[in-house]
Amino acid sequence: MLRVLDAADVSDEHLTAEQIGTRVAEAEPSVHRATVYRTLTSLVEAGVVSHVHLGGSATVYHLEAGRSSAATAHSHAHVQCSSCGRVIDVPHDTFDPVVTRLHDELGFRLDTSHAALLGTCSDCD
Repeated sequence: MLRVLDAADVSDEHLTAEQIGTRVAEAEPSVHRATVYRTLTSLVEAGVVSHVHLGGSATVYHLEAGRSSAATAHSHAHVQCSSCGRVIDVPHDTFDPVVTRLHDELGFRLDTSHAALLGTCSDCD
């Protein structure tokens, strides 16, 4: 479990399970890839790691609360550039007006924590 946490705690990157598995294998070749996937599932269920669904059906993982200064220690949402694929963290309250409007007008509770909204970044615009 520690190797998976270490792999997810390297930076502000959003890593796929495959990328985390590769990093774990580099540090500890005896850890089977299935163990990495099971560990990620357990860490998500425990609230230690978050997962975000990106365009193209990719899922990325990152620490929910930082074990180091590199990890994001506050709640945030994600946007993804549909041209270059870059994932950008945005303050969670960025979507508050939309969340409120959807709830007030439709009774719909939007969860912005598990999927990235797609658009075009300033570099690709």
